[in-house]
Parts: sequence; C-alpha cells; structure tokens
Amino acid sequence: MAAILQGGVRDTNQQIDNTPTLTTKFAVTDFTEDYALACNAEAGATALADVVATLIRELIRKGILDGTVSA
Repeated sequence: MAAILQGGVRDTNQQIDNTPTLTTKFAVTDFTEDYALACNAEAGATALADVVATLIRELIRKGILDGTVSA
C-alpha cells in the first residue's frame, strides 16, 4: 500500500460577509501520476482524472488545499 499524503497547513476558513465558510477536504485514491494532458486530442476520462488528481496532490503538498491522497 502506498503512503498517504496529508496536508493543508495554509488551508483556512475564509469569511465572506462575516460568515465563516467550511473547509473542503479532498480525498483522492487509486490514481496514476500524470503531468501531461493532450488537449487537442481525445484524452478520455481516465487521463483527465489522473491529471486532476496529480494537480490536487501537488496543491495539498504545497498547503493550498486540505485532503488526503493515496495511490
């Protein structure tokens, strides 16, 4: 089993009109790391999902989002 990445140090509740908002936690599982997406061809749902999952994982690592990722 792969290690689970957790992050989100900088992900804080923001207030809009003095109303607190909820923090969303992402949970990504069973993906393949993919940094390339051919936008001028039919990428397919799986390829798109892998790129989005990789992006979410990188944002969690940087502390921009909160969530967990496991491959």
